[in-house]
Amino acid sequence: LSGLIQGSPHYIWVAAFSSVGQGSYSTRVSQTTFEVPGAPTNLMISPPSESCNQLMVTWTAPSNTGGLSVKYKVYRDSDEIHPMRTKTTTTWNGLTANTQYIVRVVAFNDL
Repeated sequence: LSGLIQGSPHYIWVAAFSSVGQGSYSTRVSQTTFEVPGAPTNLMISPPSESCNQLMVTWTAPSNTGGLSVKYKVYRDSDEIHPMRTKTTTTWNGLTANTQYIVRVVAFNDL
C-alpha cells in the first residue's frame, strides 16, 4: 500500500473474488505507520577534562521516535563526524584550542 499518512492507524481486511463472486472477508488487522523522529533536544557542549583539544557533545533523544529505533548523525561545522550513532553522547579529540565549532545533531530512523 502506498500513500498512507505517517503515524496514523490503518485497518486492512481482504476478500477473494472469482467469476463466481466474492468470498468472506478476513479478520481485520490494524497497523500504525511509522514516521520520522522529532529533533534531538538539550544539545550541550563541554570540555570533558582539562584538555584544550577535546569537547564532549551530549543531547537528549527526541520524545517522538516515529515508532522505530532512532540513530543520530553528528556534524561538526559542515562535516558529518558520526554517520550512524545510537548513543546520545560523543567526544571529539584533536581539536584546535580557541576555535569556534558549529555542531548539529540530526535524528533519523529507517523510515
